[in-house]
Formats: sequence, structure tokens, C-alpha cells
Amino acid sequence: WRAERYPSLGHVMAFLFGKLADRKKTDAPSPDITEPPSPPPPKPKPPPPGTLLTHEDRLDLLVSDISSRAPPRLAEAILKAAPVLTPVAVVLIKVLNVVGPVYIRLFSLIYAFLAALPYDLFQAAMGLGLCFFGGGYCASIAAAEAFYMTGWSTTRQQLQHIYEEAVAMSEAQTKDDAKDEDGDGIADVNQIPTSELLERKVRVAAGAVRDPQRLSAALGGLYVGWLSVQGVLRVQFAKTINLALSCSQFVEYYVCKLLLPLVAPLLSTEFRAWLPVGIKTGTKALFVYFAWKLQEVVSAAQSGLRGGLLFSRGVCAWLNRRGHKSFLGLSLEPDKTYLDEAVGYVLAALGFYVQWQFGFGIPFPFSLVMLPLDAVEWYVRWSVTSDGANGA
Repeated sequence: WRAERYPSLGHVMAFLFGKLADRKKTDAPSPDITEPPSPPPPKPKPPPPGTLLTHEDRLDLLVSDISSRAPPRLAEAILKAAPVLTPVAVVLIKVLNVVGPVYIRLFSLIYAFLAALPYDLFQAAMGLGLCFFGGGYCASIAAAEAFYMTGWSTTRQQLQHIYEEAVAMSEAQTKDDAKDEDGDGIADVNQIPTSELLERKVRVAAGAVRDPQRLSAALGGLYVGWLSVQGVLRVQFAKTINLALSCSQFVEYYVCKLLLPLVAPLLSTEFRAWLPVGIKTGTKALFVYFAWKLQEVVSAAQSGLRGGLLFSRGVCAWLNRRGHKSFLGLSLEPDKTYLDEAVGYVLAALGFYVQWQFGFGIPFPFSLVMLPLDAVEWYVRWSVTSDGANGA
């Protein structure tokens, strides 16, 4: 009875070792039946010496270089998108190479012309610009005034130093583009791959900077000044932002109620959860656009009055300095006549009418000339509106 109830030590050991053996069999790793990972894309081969690389060749080498260093899935996506993105990038590069120098030359001539004018005529020219184009550039004009009010002397010194360093870097890059150290008649920068070209250009730019600490301080000071300007603009255009956000909040529910049943069947299940967010964002963007259009109308009237008076008083002051005190029996001294107000108000009405006719924009072909300023205007509006919307 005792032997049956209490097993011997041999039975116990056999039981334990049997369990361990079964556990080892159970815990053994299963054979790997997954497919082997796809081999990484081949590394790009360097071009043979003396080869003139085009923009297409540079982009192909750059895509190959990036894909060889990226993870397999990302590399596969890059290689699939390359046939579509490469032609677009080539066209953009060619357009920038043609249009960029033209814009630089044009704005240099405009700056030289305005710098050569006497102060009174410069004031008149600025007034004329405000009178006919002030509504479409309300945010840029407000940013310039905020820069002027928040320490323009310091900002001007910073911009001057950044400009001097940029000119030095541009001259160094021009000299580097003309180098032909191997003497084969082709510039060295036209023979090296894109990755080596970027590294070379960074080294040339870094070596051309004469005072890196001063440049860093100037860039930091300019950024701090821009932050203060943004604060001023948010306060100045708070009504515009609040008008857009409040109107969109009242309409979002009804827009979603109308569009959700129509658009939801057209999307897959994965994207239907994002549909209300997209509709609300689009509604908000539409009201922001309309709010800025109303702001353009208000700013056009204000800038027209201000610009008209700046023009008339600037011309009168310039004539007074040249000894012309009257015209057709009317005094040209601003303190003794109402002629400057009359001319200014007539010019303001004419400027507002012209802006209204052109939709508070610049007519073609002048719109091409003002395209960089349009980009600055939209960036200022976006920075002010996005911060205001996030705060709301």
C-alpha cells in the first residue's frame, strides 16, 4: 500500500525528465517559412571621368543614392515615384534657372531707382504704391510697419550683414562653378554626382562666411524680431481671424450634414472616419479666405487714403524745396493750402476703384513681376491665421 501511494525516487526522476523533454520539444522554434527579404537596391555607379551631367542625370543619381541608403520599403516607394517626380523637378529647376536671375536683376534695378530718389519723391512713390496696390498686400504692409516700429535700426543692421555674407557666398560659388582642375574643358561641378556636389557647395559656402558668430547672431535677432512682429499682427488681425472661425463654427454642422451622405459612399472604409475632419477643415479655410477678402476691402480704403496723402504731400514738399511755392495761384505749402488733401482724396478714390476692378490684385503681366511679393503676402497671412486657428 505504501509503495503504491508513494512512488519511488526513480519514478519521480523519470517523470521530471520526461516533462522537461516534452517542454524542449514544445519550445523549439518553428521553421521559418517566410519569404527572404528582398535584396537592397544596388548602389549608384559613379559616372566616368569627363562626363557632362545634365539635370536628369543628377536627379537619377540622387534618387539611386537615397534609395540605396533607405529601408527596403521606402526605397521601393522612392523608385516607383521617381519616374513621375524627376520630370517635374527638372522643369522646376530649369524655370528657376531662367526666372531667378531675372527677378534678382529686376528688384536690384527697382531698389537702385528708389535709393536714388530724394526722400520726398520716395515718399510719393510709396504713397502711389499704397494707393493702387495696398489692399492686396495688407498683411505684408502691416508686417513692414511692425518691423519699423519694433526696432528697425537693429533689424536693418542684421539684414545688411546677412546681405553682405550672402553676396560673399554667391561670389565664392561663382568662382567654384568655373573651376576645371582636371583640365578637360568641362567644369568640375558638372561632372560630380549630386551628393558630392551638395557637400562641395556646403563647404564652399561655409568657407566664404567671414564671421560665422556675427551671422548666427544676425539670423537669431531677425527671427526674434519676426516673432515680435507676429505678435503684433495677431492682435491687429484678430477680428479677421475670429470672424472666420466663428462663422465656420456656425456652418460646419450643416455642411457636414449635407455633404457626408453624398461623399461617404465615394470613399473607402479607411478614409470615411477622416471625412468630417476634412469637411470642417475645408469649411474653415473657405471662411478664412472670405474674411481676408473683406480685410482687403477695408485695407484698400485705408491704404488709398493714406497713400494719396503721402503722394500729394511728398510732391508738394519736393516742389517747395526746389523753390516752387505756388501753382496757378494756389499755394503748394501743405500748411497753407487744401490742395494736398484734394489731390490725395481724389487719388485715393481712383486707387480704390482700380483695386476694386482688378479684384484687389495685380493685373497681368505685372502680376508676374510681383509674384515673389505675393508669396511673402500669403506666407504672412498663413502664419498669422494658422497660429490664430490653433489658439482657438
